[in-house]
Amino acid sequence: MKYETKMLILAIIIVSCFIATAIVISYRNYGLMALFFFSGLALMGYGFKLKSEYQRDEQ
Repeated sequence: MKYETKMLILAIIIVSCFIATAIVISYRNYGLMALFFFSGLALMGYGFKLKSEYQRDEQ
């Protein structure tokens, strides 16, 4: 799979996690809120890791 496609899919999943966090906040389910929020942060960190590896390999 191409790098751009991976990053696009990852970005869509991350945005979905944060949207889900906002929806779950309105239902006041704080356990799910924490799950979606921290999974979004973890996936974002993974995306930054992939980006740095991609930039290092290009050089």
